[in-house]
Amino acid sequence: MESKHNRLIGYLVYDAQRCITKSLETTLKPYDITPGQWNLINQLDQAGELSQKDLALLTHKEQATITRYLDTLERKGLIVRNKHKTDRRAHVVCTTEKAHELIRTVLPLTVDTANRLIEGIDQHDIDTFVNVLAELKKNAEIISGD
Repeated sequence: MESKHNRLIGYLVYDAQRCITKSLETTLKPYDITPGQWNLINQLDQAGELSQKDLALLTHKEQATITRYLDTLERKGLIVRNKHKTDRRAHVVCTTEKAHELIRTVLPLTVDTANRLIEGIDQHDIDTFVNVLAELKKNAEIISGD
């Protein structure tokens, strides 16, 4: 018997997000990169050189989480940290050529995964869903004070 909790919108969104993440993990696994790492190098590649603090703000992640991601990505040769030009205490992060190659290879695969996720769903329904998610997020931010 299914509990009422399993029909609550928060649970349904969480459960869908978990499954979507798993599909992306499957796509990325042959390239030894996680969805979180993928998001970070994608965001960084699009934004250009950023401080760790700005990267945390852009990706909505805690700075400690960003540091762990960056440590891993640096070991893999996908990012480099350089001294900030004007603030000697700060570093800026940028992607490497190896990251650019990875992005060129993997981006079409992630786009294909995203397209497969919406197969059989009418565009009107997708548009409605996106709008509803935006409203849910806005309401949640009001509740949480963010």
